[in-house]
Amino acid sequence: MTQNGVQPTPAGGQVRTASGVNVVLGLWLIISPWIFSYAALNGALWNSIIVGIIVVVLAGIRVANVMQYTWLSWINLILGLWIIISPWVYNYATLTGATWNSVIVGIIIAALSIWSALAAR
Repeated sequence: MTQNGVQPTPAGGQVRTASGVNVVLGLWLIISPWIFSYAALNGALWNSIIVGIIVVVLAGIRVANVMQYTWLSWINLILGLWIIISPWVYNYATLTGATWNSVIVGIIIAALSIWSALAAR
């Protein structure tokens, strides 16, 4: 039972899992410019930090409110797609590790966001 006396649903667990992983991925986005050595590229650095913070906040809200605010997952889908293309937008696609990191993290954020959004329907 939850604190309001409502029994959690299997869909709630799915939302919580998907959004919880997205919280971790958002945190990873925040630190990844230093891991992959593109922190000197100001636009790319701030893109990763700002998008990471937004993903963490939106996914965190979904973790706390599993059957509400489904639209937040759709916003995280858009942010995941943005992260996929950001190496080319911010000209760090020549850094292979950073590019693969952005593509893989973006794909996972996008996929988990869809999974989270559809579970709450």
